[in-house]
Amino acid sequence: MKRLIEVKTYVIKRDMNIKEDQLVGVSYRETPNKGGIIQPIYIIMHYDGASNGSSAIHWMLDPKSKVSAHVHIGRDGLVTQLAAFNIKCWHAGQSSWAGLKDLNRYSIGIELQNKGSELYSEIQINKAIEVCQAIIAHYPIREILGHNDIAPARKEDPGIQFPWMKFKPLIKKE
Repeated sequence: MKRLIEVKTYVIKRDMNIKEDQLVGVSYRETPNKGGIIQPIYIIMHYDGASNGSSAIHWMLDPKSKVSAHVHIGRDGLVTQLAAFNIKCWHAGQSSWAGLKDLNRYSIGIELQNKGSELYSEIQINKAIEVCQAIIAHYPIREILGHNDIAPARKEDPGIQFPWMKFKPLIKKE
């Protein structure tokens, strides 16, 4: 008796574009928690630890928080950009990777609404892939990393629920 194995194929349309260092057609809310010009070579994935997307965005818009990211993606797939991709955001903290320190100077930060233990929603992951594809098409991105990769003693995000097998292949090795 033959067994059929179901194979899921994920087809993501790349509808997102970047113009003047911003995603076209998404909500934009300027964070004050930023500074300096960067030339990004990494994308850093995070979870926000918040129970809802609006509280996470509100926190990153508050100057007292001293934290930010370039993009936030809600569980419903809502994409909000908080800073231009060529501006340094404060998402990585004390960090290092491949001989570089202070990864804020070299990376684009993407926050995903998740408390840390939840499964990511399918629409959220699909939107994150679209955002990453647009960034990769526009900037010389070398790797997509987790906050836990660049600050392993301090951070665990994006967590064990994050589907790395959908993101790592987005970077084409030459």
